[in-house]
Amino acid sequence: MTSFMLFIAALISFVSSAQVWADSSEQDVAQLRRQVEELKDVVGELRGTIQAQQARLAVLEQGRGSTAPSSVSLVSAAPTPSAGGEYYTAPRGNPQMAKTGLQALNPEIGVLADIVAQTSESSQVDAEGNDKISAREVELIFGHPIDPYSRLDVTATFSDFEAASLEEAYITHWGMPAEMRAKIGRMRPKIGKASAVHRDVLETADEPLVVSQYLGAEGLTRTGVELSGFIPAPWTAVTHELTGGIMEGGVGEGGTLFGSTRRRPSFYTHLKNFWDISDVSNLEVGATYLTGSDDADSSYEVNALGLDATLIHYVTPTNKFKWQNELYVQDRKETTTFAEDGTELNVQNNPWGAYSLLDYRLSPRFGVGGRVDYVEPIGAARSSLVRQGDVGLSGYLTFYQSEFARWRLQYRHSTFAAGGDDNAVFLQGTVAIGVHKHQLQ
Repeated sequence: MTSFMLFIAALISFVSSAQVWADSSEQDVAQLRRQVEELKDVVGELRGTIQAQQARLAVLEQGRGSTAPSSVSLVSAAPTPSAGGEYYTAPRGNPQMAKTGLQALNPEIGVLADIVAQTSESSQVDAEGNDKISAREVELIFGHPIDPYSRLDVTATFSDFEAASLEEAYITHWGMPAEMRAKIGRMRPKIGKASAVHRDVLETADEPLVVSQYLGAEGLTRTGVELSGFIPAPWTAVTHELTGGIMEGGVGEGGTLFGSTRRRPSFYTHLKNFWDISDVSNLEVGATYLTGSDDADSSYEVNALGLDATLIHYVTPTNKFKWQNELYVQDRKETTTFAEDGTELNVQNNPWGAYSLLDYRLSPRFGVGGRVDYVEPIGAARSSLVRQGDVGLSGYLTFYQSEFARWRLQYRHSTFAAGGDDNAVFLQGTVAIGVHKHQLQ
């Protein structure tokens, strides 16, 4: 009887244990099923990510042949086939991107159109651009690396006002000692700020008065040779770039700084100092020296000093404040100037001019700003002037449609040294297609 009771108790214990084990097994199986379902979801997400990355890589591979550097210099370390079938790596400083096949032989091509509607109260009613809508300038840009160490850039311009002309055609070479860079050909010399850049980089529809009167209507573009490089310094917060060059004589259209004789070359040098004040602010201070001839003789009668300062501060990642200033002071050795009738004229031998510009980016699409100009004329008799110099006040509103399209409305009030004033309104549209090195900022 005792044995039977022990058997019954053992049987009951076994059944209970089996039931508990069965319940536990069902819970484990359910948990495993949930984990498998979760793993399936993860695998599905990874598969979708991989497919998306593969599609993106395919698009990039198709567009690689037409991709080109933007206004920021790009350095490619990818090997590129040379003419002999060998592979090389682009050296430091050469803004070249790897291309394959026949695409490597195609130049980068871009077109920039600057359309301006202008109305003015000026007495010169037939002056260039007054009271009309015009294609003020259309640029056709070509560029391509020549080899791992050099690059060719060409800009041809077309306009409603003048015949087609060659604005730029220069070779840039990076294979210089001490990491220097050389340019040779027709180019914009690195003089100041506004003259050294194309119109699409300016914050206003027109050039500052001191630039247009002293250097030319579109700044200074001459044929010459230019060398530039960074000056070694023990500190890293401030960088120093020194540029020097020699160019043919003369200045741009309407400029009065030098004479019209091209055979007598002019010389210039520019020192740029760039300082990262903080993560959101930077300051650039520069100095320019120019010397050239005012007539056809062999002497250099004109010495000019230019100073520039530009402060940029990012209030937020999309709100940018810019304050840009330039000053030009001259020392002209003209002691006596005569009028057409032979009478002696008393002229200013130390004329100067300056401008100050404030620009604020309200948002990625809109910007506002203003500019104050002052410039003293060159070669004018003091007795014929009502006031010492020309004064200009400008205000503008800019709409940035995209990186390649920009619209601007500007008002400018001018008071002239010779007497009289003028009120002008500009409506400017600037668009770019293709590829070029100075895309709209």
